Amino acid sequence: METPNFLIWAVVVFGIAGFAIVSMVRAFRTPIAVLPFPDTVIDLPAISISDAVMADFVSSVATYKTGNYQDAISQMMPVVEQEPSCAEAWHNIGLAYANVGDNDKAVRSLLKASDAYEQHKTQAGIERLKQDLAILKAQG
Repeated sequence: METPNFLIWAVVVFGIAGFAIVSMVRAFRTPIAVLPFPDTVIDLPAISISDAVMADFVSSVATYKTGNYQDAISQMMPVVEQEPSCAEAWHNIGLAYANVGDNDKAVRSLLKASDAYEQHKTQAGIERLKQDLAILKAQG
């Protein structure tokens, strides 16, 4: 009598767990319905950076333009590690994070871009950043 109860219990528990796992995997694999910044990327930094860092920057912009936002983030990270005051790099990272659906990291990166724009007194960058934050906020 105990074995059938255990089997029923096990089937119910594993069924619920399986449904939860499948739902989570599907949620993480589902792309964002509308990308907030599909074509928005800053092509060149406003500050002077070394040739090697510039090569990384340009490469990440090209990757971004292909729609491979996760790789663009990975390629842009060395840029901000070597040039943390490069506002355009932080800005591009924020845009890419928004496109992959990680709005928390997007906002953090955009705030770092804001600090760098303020540091360099780049009013055009600040204005563009405000517009992008408004778009991100409207997306929810």
